[in-house]
Order: sequence, then structure tokens, then C-alpha cells
Amino acid sequence: MSENFKLSQIVKITTPTILMMMFLSLYTMVDGAFVSNFVSTTALSGINIAFPYVNFLLGISIMLSSGGCALVMKKLGEDKEIEAKKDFSLIITFAFIISIIITVLSLVFIENLLKLLKAEGSLYPYAKDYLFYMILFATPTILKSIVEQFLIAINKPTIALILTLLGGILNIILDYVFIVTFNLGIKGAAIATGLGYAIPAIIGLSFFIKNTNLLHFMKPSKNIKVILASCYNGSSEMVTQLSSGIVTFLFNVAMLKYVGEAGVSSITIVLYIQFLVTAVFLGYSMGISPKISYFYGNKDSYMTKGIINFSLKFIATLSICIFIFILIASPVLVGFFARKGTDVFDITINGLKIFSFSFLIVGFNIFTSAMFTAFSNGKISAIVSFSKTLIFESGFIIILPIFLGVNGIWLAVPIAECFALFICFLFYKKYKKIYKY
Repeated sequence: MSENFKLSQIVKITTPTILMMMFLSLYTMVDGAFVSNFVSTTALSGINIAFPYVNFLLGISIMLSSGGCALVMKKLGEDKEIEAKKDFSLIITFAFIISIIITVLSLVFIENLLKLLKAEGSLYPYAKDYLFYMILFATPTILKSIVEQFLIAINKPTIALILTLLGGILNIILDYVFIVTFNLGIKGAAIATGLGYAIPAIIGLSFFIKNTNLLHFMKPSKNIKVILASCYNGSSEMVTQLSSGIVTFLFNVAMLKYVGEAGVSSITIVLYIQFLVTAVFLGYSMGISPKISYFYGNKDSYMTKGIINFSLKFIATLSICIFIFILIASPVLVGFFARKGTDVFDITINGLKIFSFSFLIVGFNIFTSAMFTAFSNGKISAIVSFSKTLIFESGFIIILPIFLGVNGIWLAVPIAECFALFICFLFYKKYKKIYKY
């Protein structure tokens, strides 16, 4: 890792994680495509009603993976190898225990969760079926991202990518088998997704048994401060995922009010596309963050500055390309979920034209948050994430439709990203001298 690699090598390092996150986002998109085409668009809305719970699970996973990985890699950069390995083992153990607790509590209070998520009327049975089976797969859902993030950190991004590809391909095959062949409907979609998480998680864990790896399982540290520090440092990523669930919930409520169930289906499709776009920037940030943590811990300001400057230019170029692609390919993308000429198709196309302006900005906000996490400054990362989603996005979803109707719903995220970008710029300038980038 201490090799003075070229910028081309940064692209080589981050490409597997970008592809990994893109395929991870396809898990949910494939479910949606199969459900909307072989069950109904109402069933697709049912998935979206239940999905904030999945955001909660992913939030815990990303919090422990990003926060814990930054902590462990910083210690490796400081030549504290034994301590880093014990901390890594503790993080994995804690993730397993907390996932079991969440599973039990969620099954006991599943009806309360459904009421909280506003699963009502014709959406209720679909939301309940999807939620029940995703609860059963809570443990692999949480462990998968943690395992893959640490594989990336120990310079095995290709293995992490292969595991994600394996999970994605398995998910697609099982979606067809369960939904089309066995006619299990939305239950089949949830089971396919759950197994798509479980198999890569199990295989990934096996790589850390070998003591020849940079990180491997040892007797876990008993220092609870490691867990607290990991949670604090990764809190921004947790806030992002939780907020995503809250925003999804608010979108559902707003669409039901102004458009009806067709509106919920439309926002579901747009959020799938957003999920795929943000996966690109999340993947890049995941791939480069361990390097920033390592060089920061090693006090190599030259490499730290070079990586960050390149990242900003790369994200700017990629954002423009993605924006143009979405505008051109929107009929094809929407067509995977809704037939041309239907209300859902028309509402989605019109909404996506407005919503897609957020894709020009979101990459900078994601990277800035990840950058401060890599510096072990969870406070700033959390402020960036919290302000963008819980304050700006949630606020605009509630306020703008009052004055602009359904167009206000579509404008909420682009405007929120603009406000968040201003916050990111202020923090970037303030801490530039402190972190020497």
C-alpha cells in the first residue's frame, strides 16, 4: 500500500468497488423488474413501502464497515498490526450478535413495523411478505458489506467484486425460479435477495480465516471503545442509510397524497435509478477511502493530497457523463419496470427529467462525507449526511409540494443536493490545512 502508485492505478483500484456497488444496487432493481412485470406494479409499491427497513439494516452494515475499516486501516498505517487484527475480529463479532438481536425483535414487532411504514390497503399483504423474509436474512444483509469492505481494505477488491457478482447472478436466477417458475410472487423476490446477500457473506468470511492475510480472525479485543469509535466514525454512513429510509417513507406518503398508488410505483422506479447512480460514487469512495486512511495514518500528505485532487476531477467528469446518459436512456430504463403508455411510465419519465439534475451534484457530497470518515472525523461526515437528508431532503419533500404540487416532490432532491454541496464546500475549505490536502 505504501507504493507510490500513479493515478491510473487509483482507477484500477476503485473500478472493482464501483462495479461491486453497482451490482449490489441491481439486487433490488432486479427484484423490482421481476415483480412489476410478473406480479404487478402494486406489488412493486409494496416493496418500496417495506424498503426503509432494509435501509436500516444496510445502515448498520455500512456504519460498521466504513467506520471500523477506517479505524483498523489507520492502525495498520501506524504499524499496530496485532491491535488492528483484534479490533477487526471484534467488529465482525459485534455485527453478528447485533444482527441476531435485530432479527428477533423485528419478528416480534413486525406488525408495529408495518404500521410505522404505513403499509395499508392493497399494499399491506405485499409489504408484509417482503418485510418478513428480509427480516429472516438480517444477519447476512448486515455482514455482507462489512466483509466486502475489509476485503477491499486488504487489497483484495477483485475478490469482493467476484462475491458481489456471484450474489447478483444468483439473485437474478432465483428471482426467475421463485417468481416465474414457482409463482411465489413477492415472497420469492425477498428470498432471492436474501440468498444473494447470504452466499457472498459466508464465502467472504472464509477468506479471513487464513492467517497469511493482512487481516485475519484472532481472539477479539475486549475494548468496547473500538465499537463505539467505529459507530461514531461511521455514523455519517448510518445517517445516510437511515435518512434514505425516512426519505423513501416521505416520498411514499407524498405520492399517495398527490398522485396515488401509481405515484408510489413511479417514485420507486426513480429511486431504483438513483440507487444505481449513487452506487457508482459510493463504490469509488469505498475503494479510495482505505488508501486515504492509510496515507493519513502514515503522515504522507503528498499522496493524500494527490488522491483527493484526482478524485474531485474524476467525480466531476463522471457526474456529467451519467447525467447525459440518464436523460438519453430514460425511456429504456423506465421501460424495464413499466409498460410504455401507462400512467406509471408517463409519470416516471416526466419526474426523472427533473430528478436527474441531482446526479450532477450527489457524487461530490458522497465523496466529501467518505473523505472525512477516512480521516476518522465522524462528526463532520455525520453533519454532512444529516443536513443533506434529514434536514434538506425531508424538509423539501414536505414543503415544496404545497406550492408546486407533484413537481415539488421531484424537485426536492436536486435542491437538497445543492444545499448539501454548499455545506461540503465550507467544511472542505475549513479543514484543508488541518488534513493537508
